[in-house]
Amino acid sequence: MAENASDLVVESFKLTKIYQNRQIALNDVTLRLEPGCVLGLLGHNGAGKTTLLRLILGLHRPTAGWVRVFGGIMTPNAAALRSRIGFIPTNPQFPRGMTPITYLDYIARLFGLPADIRKPRLASLIRAVDLLNVSGDIIDGFSNGMTARLAVAASLINEPDLLIWDEPTHGLDPEGRRSMLNLIKTLAREKTLIVSSHNLSDIDEVCNHAAVLSRGHLIYFGSLQDLKGRMRKNMYELDLDADQKAITKAFNVIKSMQEFRTVNLRQRRLEIRLTEEAATAPTLANVMMALTDNKVNLISIRNSGQVTEQAFLDLVEKEESRGFARAYNPEAA
Repeated sequence: MAENASDLVVESFKLTKIYQNRQIALNDVTLRLEPGCVLGLLGHNGAGKTTLLRLILGLHRPTAGWVRVFGGIMTPNAAALRSRIGFIPTNPQFPRGMTPITYLDYIARLFGLPADIRKPRLASLIRAVDLLNVSGDIIDGFSNGMTARLAVAASLINEPDLLIWDEPTHGLDPEGRRSMLNLIKTLAREKTLIVSSHNLSDIDEVCNHAAVLSRGHLIYFGSLQDLKGRMRKNMYELDLDADQKAITKAFNVIKSMQEFRTVNLRQRRLEIRLTEEAATAPTLANVMMALTDNKVNLISIRNSGQVTEQAFLDLVEKEESRGFARAYNPEAA
């Protein structure tokens, strides 16, 4: 745990961004990122993810509040702070006519690296991202996977302490995605990362913390395990044994019960999700009775928990259903 603010990699306080007095892109976001954290930034399109990343990078000025990086206030003029960050935007673009060697040399020179440091570093990065055989080719004709790997190399050229990657697996084929996720896992051993992604299974695999944005509000910030465990007690999987006709009859009886939010049948596996008001023991007893009445044997029952995707959707749904209640009961938020 970070003992004081100077130990934090990123800290924001009531961070707010309003564009042209019309669009509230981010509202009152407060978070604290400790060294070694791998933060998954989640939210639907327009939730404020990219705005938050740009404020952390100092590419925009906040309308209100502030953000500190490595203990210093981040502004568009804070070049020294930015020099310790590696950034990959969504769909990275590269200057026309450059090769991986000339581009990485150009980026390294922008960081002020002398030739005796930048030349061996860019050579080792080109090798590390598997672009050695095209290191002298023009970037313009590169595939999505090749440009993604070049963007990774560029984000590491300054040996940053913090990596901010916006949708790093976007547009990649399964092999490229797997390669990117493995790289994130390797980097996570020694760096702090913020990874924004629409692919929640990616976040599930590589991150240990999550921040969930909904319409500019930070509605969850904490460990990924806590996020997935929020509704764990309400989710159960039952493995059944009987002919499909008997299982279907029992399924229809269970589905008609008021205590369930969802009831799904996948061949011989029954997936049930209780409403928050339902009492677990009597509800499960009713399920057992319905199975017995229809001569269906119960092989096993387990508390299934939730994947990140379901926990995220539940959280956003609950936040949006509260609506105006937030304004009158901020503690509930």
